Amino acid sequence: MNVKKAAAIFSIIIPIISAILLINFFTGVFSIPWQGMPVFFPLILSPIGIILALVSIKANKRCAVYGIVLNAIMFLFPFFWFIGGTLLFGV
Repeated sequence: MNVKKAAAIFSIIIPIISAILLINFFTGVFSIPWQGMPVFFPLILSPIGIILALVSIKANKRCAVYGIVLNAIMFLFPFFWFIGGTLLFGV
């Protein structure tokens, strides 16, 4: 496996891990010591995933496009979460 194919795979794995952490945050299946950090993780990890997808776009275009789309969705989620919380609960 070359580096570009590995980058394409990691660009898809990053939003999956972020989504798993967010689902755990909402459901509370596992107790984690850092309370609100799963909401912030996509802000840190998604740009890394987008960069990995852009690096690997020539080797595997389909996986790279999936990685870009999934990371873009996960990057925008915290903004929607904070805006929605403000609109619903007001602060």
